[in-house]
Amino acid sequence: MRSNTVLFGNGINRLSNNAVSWDDLLNTIKGSNTFDNGNLPNTMVYERIFMEQHEAKKSHKADELKIKNSIAEAMKSQGSNEIFELLASMDVENYLTTNYDYAFEKALNISPEKLSTEDIYSLRRKRKYSTGSGSKYLWNIHGEIEHPKSIMLGLDHYCGSVSKIDSYVKGTYKHTVSGKSVSVASMQEKLKSGKYCFTSWVDLFFSSNVHIIGLSLDYSETDLWWVLNKRARFVADGLVSNKIYFYTNQIDVEKMGLLKSFDVEVVITEVIEGDYKDMYESSINKIPK
Repeated sequence: MRSNTVLFGNGINRLSNNAVSWDDLLNTIKGSNTFDNGNLPNTMVYERIFMEQHEAKKSHKADELKIKNSIAEAMKSQGSNEIFELLASMDVENYLTTNYDYAFEKALNISPEKLSTEDIYSLRRKRKYSTGSGSKYLWNIHGEIEHPKSIMLGLDHYCGSVSKIDSYVKGTYKHTVSGKSVSVASMQEKLKSGKYCFTSWVDLFFSSNVHIIGLSLDYSETDLWWVLNKRARFVADGLVSNKIYFYTNQIDVEKMGLLKSFDVEVVITEVIEGDYKDMYESSINKIPK
């Protein structure tokens, strides 16, 4: 039986008493130069903030690290909640998150083994938790607050990440282990052989059933849309047999059609009387054990 992977986003964070909202976070790093975000995606809001500060101070590296440090500092207070505890109790080995914080780790209440050596990108970024029933892994695919440079929010960082993912899928990606250069097989080879190295979270999108919850899948999430599209192309070639599920309470017709064309099954669970906690519990209970 194929294993389950859970990908969760900031929606679950919002249930916590001390949740850090994206609007508050972006307004914090704007400083005195406030502006209306309008329809700008977060990637573009971040780039405008960075470029305006860069123009004012003429100090590229210092400015960007300062911005990311302020994001990391603000996210430290993000607490856990009952939905994270429910996710942590599942018979799931791999969890992926676009969040930078460790609310899920707080639910586990276990000190992790930190396995990534990456400084900026997060292709291999993961933390291992040894539980009484086995190991669990958390992949912070958009970076983590312990390493502010890895926090991925701007367009520049997203595009750099997609380049790394593309290299990984093609089999041209190399990394260093104990001083030695290590390469990976292409995704096409892995799909044909059924053997995955799990060097990156990307493998999980092709080898396990992925359940996406608490994530809006905004179109600014370029890396995730790229992976979903690449997988869909392999589906068309008859190479892929895993499933991707997207759990939501509402979705527009256009996104529904796009996800369907990408071989993603949309699972809708209504929010009744504003009870998002109940909606998430119901969604999680729909995940096959």
